[in-house]
Amino acid sequence: MSKVVTVCVMTDETRIALKNYDNLIRSRGLDDVELHWDSDTVVYGDGGVDIDVLLDPGFTSVS
Repeated sequence: MSKVVTVCVMTDETRIALKNYDNLIRSRGLDDVELHWDSDTVVYGDGGVDIDVLLDPGFTSVS
């Protein structure tokens, strides 16, 4: 019997996006941050930004 082992490496872009999203949720709370998939928008506060901004280093203080 052979085993298949899959190793996945997280890209830098994915790591940055997750850090930015995590920081938004931790600083604003779950009730104030939403991913609106139909419009590709991160909604928070009284507005939002294009979801691609999560990939930007420096969008939050942790990335």
